[in-house]
Amino acid sequence: MSGRGRDMGEGAPSAARSDATGDPGVDGGSGADARRGRPVLRSILGTGQRRWLRFGLGVAVFMLANTLYLLANRLADGLGLEFFAVGENSLPTLFQTMVLTHTGVGLLLAAIMFGFLAAHLPTVWKRKHRASILTGIGMGLVGGALVLTGLFILTAAASRENSWAWWAHVGSAVLIVSAYAGHRLVSYARPPGRRARRFALATGGVLVALIGWHSLTHRGLQLTPEAEAALAQGLNEGPGGRDRDVSRFFDTDFVPAGLVPPESPFFPAATTTSTGSYLPSRIITRTEAGELAAQAARERAARVRSEVERRGFAADELIGATQCVRCHPDVTAQWATSAHRFASFNNPFYTATIEDMRAGSLEAGPEVIAHLGEFGLEPDAAGRVKSKWCSGCHDPALMLAGAMDAPIDPATVEAQAGLTCLACHAIDRIHDNTGNGNYNIADEQEDPYLFADAEAGTLGAFLHDAALKAKPSVHMGQLLKPVHSTSEFCATCHKVSLTEPVNNYRWLRGQNEYDAWHDSGVARNASRTFYLPAAARVCQDCHMPPEEAPLGDVSAENGRVRSHRFVAVNTALPFLRGDTATIRRIEEFLRDEKLRVDIFALRRGPDDEPEMGLDLSPPSVSPGETVMFEVVVRNRGVGHTFPGGTNDSNEGWLEFELEDAEGRRIAISGEIGPDGHLDPLAHVFKSVILDREGRPIRKRNAQDIHVTAAVNVIGPGSADVAHYRITLPADLPEGSLTARARLLWRKFDRAYTEFAFGANPAGFAEFDDVPDLPVTEIARDEVVIGVGGRVDPVTPGAQEEETWVRYNDYGIALLREGNDRLAERPFERVAEFFPDRVDGPLNLARMALIAGNLDDAFDNLERAETIEPGNPRVAWVWGGAHQEDGAYEASEAAYLAVLDAFPEDREAWFQLGRTRYLARRYEAAVEAFDRALAIDPEHRQAHYNRMLSLRAQGRGDEAALGEAAFERYSIDEAAQAVTRAYRAENPGVNLMAQDIHTHELRPLAPAETTASPDRPASGGGGP
Repeated sequence: MSGRGRDMGEGAPSAARSDATGDPGVDGGSGADARRGRPVLRSILGTGQRRWLRFGLGVAVFMLANTLYLLANRLADGLGLEFFAVGENSLPTLFQTMVLTHTGVGLLLAAIMFGFLAAHLPTVWKRKHRASILTGIGMGLVGGALVLTGLFILTAAASRENSWAWWAHVGSAVLIVSAYAGHRLVSYARPPGRRARRFALATGGVLVALIGWHSLTHRGLQLTPEAEAALAQGLNEGPGGRDRDVSRFFDTDFVPAGLVPPESPFFPAATTTSTGSYLPSRIITRTEAGELAAQAARERAARVRSEVERRGFAADELIGATQCVRCHPDVTAQWATSAHRFASFNNPFYTATIEDMRAGSLEAGPEVIAHLGEFGLEPDAAGRVKSKWCSGCHDPALMLAGAMDAPIDPATVEAQAGLTCLACHAIDRIHDNTGNGNYNIADEQEDPYLFADAEAGTLGAFLHDAALKAKPSVHMGQLLKPVHSTSEFCATCHKVSLTEPVNNYRWLRGQNEYDAWHDSGVARNASRTFYLPAAARVCQDCHMPPEEAPLGDVSAENGRVRSHRFVAVNTALPFLRGDTATIRRIEEFLRDEKLRVDIFALRRGPDDEPEMGLDLSPPSVSPGETVMFEVVVRNRGVGHTFPGGTNDSNEGWLEFELEDAEGRRIAISGEIGPDGHLDPLAHVFKSVILDREGRPIRKRNAQDIHVTAAVNVIGPGSADVAHYRITLPADLPEGSLTARARLLWRKFDRAYTEFAFGANPAGFAEFDDVPDLPVTEIARDEVVIGVGGRVDPVTPGAQEEETWVRYNDYGIALLREGNDRLAERPFERVAEFFPDRVDGPLNLARMALIAGNLDDAFDNLERAETIEPGNPRVAWVWGGAHQEDGAYEASEAAYLAVLDAFPEDREAWFQLGRTRYLARRYEAAVEAFDRALAIDPEHRQAHYNRMLSLRAQGRGDEAALGEAAFERYSIDEAAQAVTRAYRAENPGVNLMAQDIHTHELRPLAPAETTASPDRPASGGGGP
């Protein structure tokens, strides 16, 4: 008999005896096998291996039940079975326990079974039973895949990007059960069917117990004790609550958007909380403000205080991010260098301004007086109350905890927190688009995962992170809302209005990047744009672009995360820290096709035609001749105005100089003097704002803003032109004359820097004197023209922009300043030499319409329509031309065509309303004005024209509300009287205030003709 037969024969009696003992490793299926003629075999497992396998199968019972329980939760989530589903906002303790035990028990089971496989395989191998060997090896491979995918989920999270790992893990789990069953079915000692049934019953029993336990204990959303108490009292509908109806708190018919009840604890900030009350600072700073062990918290506070005393601010401690960094190291490292992080009392400039407001702005209007009384505050707290208008966006860790009503110790953890991760990610709602911090902080639920308070590096922290990574959807549902990816989210703090409680005057517009973006071609919401990008962009596209994530951030997609550096233009803060890497990134950002400088034209007399394209066909000038250089600055890639933000303290300007054939500088405009102040006659990009006494706002003292004396900014896709005039020296050497222009930037201007240093010297502890902030060169241009004879074009410095765009930009800049006669020339050149482009005739039509020349407007519109039929930008001008011509039906059709392409075009809705009003279709006009106001509730002209339309219908009460709105948002024309005396005393501001103004180049003395080695070219360096 062969070896195989001997083994089969010898095993039969032994197998029968073993089956009687109930050994799971012994074949007990003799009856069925006998009927099929299959011999009953003796188990090849030893006693130790049988016990090993029995223990492993017992663990497998729990593991399989655990897996089925977790899958049942997943299925309930998918089917929306709320009575059982975990959902997006809740995490029952049982569920998290099962997630964690799934990992732990799974690894234990893997160790048991792989150990068993190692002990069992040699015996099977000797038997040379191919089916057993192959199924056993297959089971081992599947088990390996199961472990690897599980470990991957444990470290990288079960996110959408990693869904393949989850499905691979589930698939491996199904295969491992099937593989084990198949292995036993083909093995020597096949188990009896009753053992499989016993295994299934045990698994089912554990599963039923888990499901029953889950059903009895699952509570859905788990609120904090503070939230439960607040919601029971209805504080969520109170004056500071998420669900408040503002009109309930005012005894007036007209309640403007964004109005804040004085009874709100956060007044005058528009901020709310879900509970309607103050919240513990731990909601914003997470564990650092009190949830660590007491000793660790004291040590953290001591380190922060020490650094503040040494440097003036704390930069070393990652306040509010010590938990986040464990899973998001790349995002945290990016945030750590951002201006958002240094937004509070860890910003020496802000500290100087806010403390000046808190101490000095004591004049209280009726709303502030009401707030003082509501919260039992003394009259001298008026400035501190007003400071909350700033704190909603700068100091949420302080304001939302109620700390801004009292004196602030700047060396505390909360004061040095800035905008932490949760300052943004705890926001779950933006109330409207009026800004002023009108967001809601979701404070009703804290970190729902087990061991949320555990310190980094502990077992508790590991288990917390493991539970989070296994079920990240709840974490994401809490902290990543759809609104976070919209520009409306940014608008809540980057759109500002000053209101009566703050300035004791009236509603005034402050900085407003949101509307500058929304009402532009960049957002594809403005048909009147000069340039229309191929696709719309939002704030996050520019300021949060994808960035490499080399540290292994779990939120990375394809190895990249959305950058949390929020790179913009603030070079001052990294300069104070000595952070040259951040300064370099900001400079690269500013130079990355954001703005362009073009010395484009030369004029010899006020009535002479401009000689355009100086680099393409360089002209020649003569010694002693008076000439004017035209320098165009184009906003190519800034999605809002350049500059944006706090333009009373920002400083952008053009430096323009001439250099003769011998390399000597002969004239200049826009230099920084020895005292650090900019040439007051420079061509600047900023605003000059005055208080009610006619004094300049130089401390960022927004509460004192009364009127704008002058402002110069460039909108998206628009252009500006600077005119520089000089009478060339009589002894100018023949040959060549080089004109050089640089667009420069400094955050902040010298006056504000001097104020901040003087008011808050402790914040500049590493500086002995007022710091010389970096000056960044954004863009430059250089052209060479002839003196006494023509020169050849200089190709190396040639402009990269298409030629037609440069002509177009020159025309746009002239049109913006009201220089219609000159603007016509470059537009005609575009139309003549680039006949396939719609821009030439379109812009000529714009000009004709402005001049009231309807015949020319219609002729050019016909030309534009021929080139590009149905262009919505052309339709915009058609609408205006028909409206001016009294053809209201045609005008309405044109504006409707615009709105078909640009449904969020507020000005198209407004003009449609005006057209309907002029056509006496008043009800339809109101509908159009309502659409405009839905986009911009502060559109004063829409309010005014809506009022007229309502009056025309006899709807007096509604018209009265419209009149109140118009009066609120109107401009105080009388305030301009304040600017006259200041402009008379400041020629540079007066020059800037003129629509068309010319800068006289300052001739340089012999000692100044060589370039100064200290002349700023690019910022950088530290204290």
